[in-house]
Amino acid sequence: MMVKKRLSTPGGTRSRGIHLLLPSLALAGLGWTGSLAADVFLSAYAGAQPVIQRTINAYGGADRLQTLETIYLKTEGTTYQRYQSRVPGPPFDELEGNENTYLLDLAGDQFRGEFRGPIFANGLIIRDGKTYNLDLVRETWTEAPSAPDLRQHFIQRILPPLLALKLYQRSRSVTLAGTSTIDGQLNDVLSLAWDNGNLYMVHVARDSGLISRYDILAPDQVVGDTIAESYFSDYEDVDGIPFPMRRWQQIGGEKTVDFRTVEVDFAPDLEDRFAVPDGYVELPSPAPPASELRELAKGVYLGNGAYQNLYIDMGEYLISVDAGGGPALVRTDLAQLDALTEGKPLRYAVMTHHHSDHTDGVDALSATGATVVSSERNRAYLTALVNGRRYLAANAERPLQPEGGLAYLAIGDQHTFKEGRRRVEVYRLPNAHAEDYYVVYLPREKLLYGADVFNLPASGPAFPANEMFDGFYQGLRALDLKIKIVANAHGPLGTGADLEARADGAKTGTDN
Repeated sequence: MMVKKRLSTPGGTRSRGIHLLLPSLALAGLGWTGSLAADVFLSAYAGAQPVIQRTINAYGGADRLQTLETIYLKTEGTTYQRYQSRVPGPPFDELEGNENTYLLDLAGDQFRGEFRGPIFANGLIIRDGKTYNLDLVRETWTEAPSAPDLRQHFIQRILPPLLALKLYQRSRSVTLAGTSTIDGQLNDVLSLAWDNGNLYMVHVARDSGLISRYDILAPDQVVGDTIAESYFSDYEDVDGIPFPMRRWQQIGGEKTVDFRTVEVDFAPDLEDRFAVPDGYVELPSPAPPASELRELAKGVYLGNGAYQNLYIDMGEYLISVDAGGGPALVRTDLAQLDALTEGKPLRYAVMTHHHSDHTDGVDALSATGATVVSSERNRAYLTALVNGRRYLAANAERPLQPEGGLAYLAIGDQHTFKEGRRRVEVYRLPNAHAEDYYVVYLPREKLLYGADVFNLPASGPAFPANEMFDGFYQGLRALDLKIKIVANAHGPLGTGADLEARADGAKTGTDN
């Protein structure tokens, strides 16, 4: 990395919001005529053009930026687990020790990324219209049939020189939206329509012309439609182009990532960089998710899609477990369940843990009148998912409200549902994934159901044990359950022997 000098630093930790442009235009002598809307539009467009030119010049000029065909970036930092903390936040768990590398070849339409953290390590390669997913721990790879368009890939928006170039290339669709103040510095705010239709608000520091922040609309699983803000600061000169040494983001006002730039190179060596690493074993591509409920035992059904929620026929009523995949997937499950059980009512909806991807469809369950079941600590969070999320787009999922408000049953370390011959036991097994983590056990069927902590791979070697599995398994072993079938919210079915083998692998230091 060639770092020549420190540059002025737009961006920071505080913003005073966006001051809209349109009222000031109306006061600027446009007059109230039939062409007011056209005049306002033209003025907003015209106002954006000198800002774009100032930005392009700040990053070295259009000619220089258009020569950027390859970029290597390495970052290290911390993620704040908004969606995956052990308890509902804020504050959220801080996951330190993350290392990301990106290699972008725009000329060859190729990309490679590797993402390593304390509990994960994966990557992907995009080339020849295909995606190759890498498991950097098990040293395996699978091929996906298609690849995302690199022009839309998120890597371009976290590289301010390319974001500046995008403003220049799409200048006829960029308008001046207003101003903002970030860390005491005045910014001009540009509205940019991205290739995939998303709307960006790009904040350009007026004194330096450097990009200090961009905003996009985020359909957040926790609060609904909100704003994701990405900040750039600590700019340094790299081969004549300013580049930020820090990038951090917040969603809905809560910090989610904070990364430092370790290395950036605008002319990296590309030889053999987009090949699958030597020694990696190819695995078959995962089968498409099931589209129909599967009956694991009489009256016990595993759900559709990438999120396999569980449904149990108690005789007079039904119990569901988890709400992954969002309201649409949950409603599809319920429609199939209604036909299979001749319209029996859903009475209880058990949540294995609070993480947003597994509770995203809780409003669809509570709207049926079902009682949501989880810990007392999770009550406020789950209530907010039902009552507080707002999706504003015309084609978005509408919030579903249960009649009479949310019904909630707080449980402790153990709870049992019993109806006739059917018995359903719920156990709390705290671990590094979630403090209030529950499994569901059916003793007659010897069936255990949970989510995330003990996933089984679709093929290839088993996942190695980790801290969250070890904590879970220690609690499970103390229960001394007889387990024949292991079902998970993700992946294939397994057996109790699979859990034992993974635990034994941790003891012997092998990956199984």
